Amino acid sequence: MGGIHGRGTTWLRASGALSLVVMAPALLATNAHAELDPPHTEFFTGFETSDNYASGYVGGGYAFGKGLYENGLRLRAVGSYSRYHYDGTLFINGFDVPMHFEGQGAFAAALVGYQFTPGAVIVKLFAGIEAEDQRINPRDPNNSVQGSEVGLRLLAEVWHDISPRMFFSADAAYGTAFQEYCSLARLGYRIWPRFSLGIEGGALGNEEYDAGRGGGFARVNFRNVEATLSGGFTGNYLEDDPSGYVALGIYRNF
Repeated sequence: MGGIHGRGTTWLRASGALSLVVMAPALLATNAHAELDPPHTEFFTGFETSDNYASGYVGGGYAFGKGLYENGLRLRAVGSYSRYHYDGTLFINGFDVPMHFEGQGAFAAALVGYQFTPGAVIVKLFAGIEAEDQRINPRDPNNSVQGSEVGLRLLAEVWHDISPRMFFSADAAYGTAFQEYCSLARLGYRIWPRFSLGIEGGALGNEEYDAGRGGGFARVNFRNVEATLSGGFTGNYLEDDPSGYVALGIYRNF
């Protein structure tokens, strides 16, 4: 009980649909100065939904030194908002009464990191502080992931161009606020220079539950804007029937 909701806050990050609408002009705007200088600033936003949750995120980062494509120090901030629901029971007057729970979560993190390139692999490592707030109505005494917590957040990202057409990426994060974790690996193939298809899989959870996911993705590049649409199945490791999920992510550098 209460474990399903964690997907929204782990993968999650910040009023997704609204962020996409509000930020669309900035994503598509052209910047003549950026054409001449290497980009130093990045912006990303996205939205994800399943049968029992919806979450969105928005974030940005800045690379010192020679820019995003070179090794060096960088800063990143991200925020999210999610809504979810699940069924459980409440012990009332000596009886377990079936109950439907509605929850919402908010998350924010500020990170400092460094990018380096051992061989042909690009590695980014980040560490920072996170704050998370979880509210469930009615309050679920069987769910420990409630209230507000502040903790340490660790993040790692890896990218490797296996060949001119094939690439591999892997991201992993862990936070101490509610012991949440997530990981996602992708293997992609460039059908055309600006269009890729691939498969993805990962694991996620917190102190209340553990889950996995698997599916596929399609990615399109428009100059310095990248859009990734993915989908597949996710579930609590055979404890419940698996659910489908759909996610959209947009990235832009300046």
